[in-house]
Amino acid sequence: MLVFPPAYLSRLWPGVQNITQRIHHALGMNDAPPAAENGGGGDDGVVTMMPITDRLTKAIPFAGRILPLPAGVWHPVMNVITGPHGEILENILVRVHDHVVTGLIGAEASTQAVPESAALTMDSSCHDDRNLAAHTLPAKPPGVECWFTAAVYPTSITRTAIIANRLKELGFTLPNVLYKASWTYAAPSPDHTVNVETVTIFLNPVATEKTASLQSPDDWAKETLSQHPAALNFVQKGNSWMETWAHILHDGFNSDMMASSEEQRARASQDPAAPTDTKNANSSLD
Repeated sequence: MLVFPPAYLSRLWPGVQNITQRIHHALGMNDAPPAAENGGGGDDGVVTMMPITDRLTKAIPFAGRILPLPAGVWHPVMNVITGPHGEILENILVRVHDHVVTGLIGAEASTQAVPESAALTMDSSCHDDRNLAAHTLPAKPPGVECWFTAAVYPTSITRTAIIANRLKELGFTLPNVLYKASWTYAAPSPDHTVNVETVTIFLNPVATEKTASLQSPDDWAKETLSQHPAALNFVQKGNSWMETWAHILHDGFNSDMMASSEEQRARASQDPAAPTDTKNANSSLD
């Protein structure tokens, strides 16, 4: 709470920000310059750059819940606090191999309940006809739960300028196209509020000899996949993986990691872009 104080604590105890800044300085965490200097507009919130040398595996605490991580070693890039009262927390994580990004996670969640109207359009992206796959899961209204997959340019990622500059400074290369898998959940409460979370995972689909030439999202569009067997194979694996991983994310939201065994979670975590050479993958930031 002192490292990332929620808005209500800052209001009750204004001096907490001074303590937070000293902790950030001691941990080597640098608060970002004002939003205008980051090229992110006026709605970027409070952006904190994280020590990217931290190594995260399996799962991490997130917004009072648990965020399961796909296979490999993940590194924090930055944290962002937004919302009218600072009630939305966002974490950006990266996974790299040979200085090339193999995965990028953008997780966004409420740290306190928000009005149920926030759930009205949360699932809109799951109904886009351009999606490679999509599935709506049973949820009690006004709650929603769904996931979808798609192909995107890195420039369409939220906070592209900040993330890209941060990765470039560290010598990491983003691929020209990314496979996007996104899960959204809004859990209703009796007092007409909801707790919400969205986890978007971007995977590198062009890291093999068979897919290296498919550098445009057009090559990965639903209409043209049949013309590119290697791309179709990656997408089929990714869609199958996300169908299972969505349930693991659901368990993490409910802090119920006992719903599956450690062996089951390890098997489910193997996304199609996960490095197969664990030793080399783990040493990429050494």
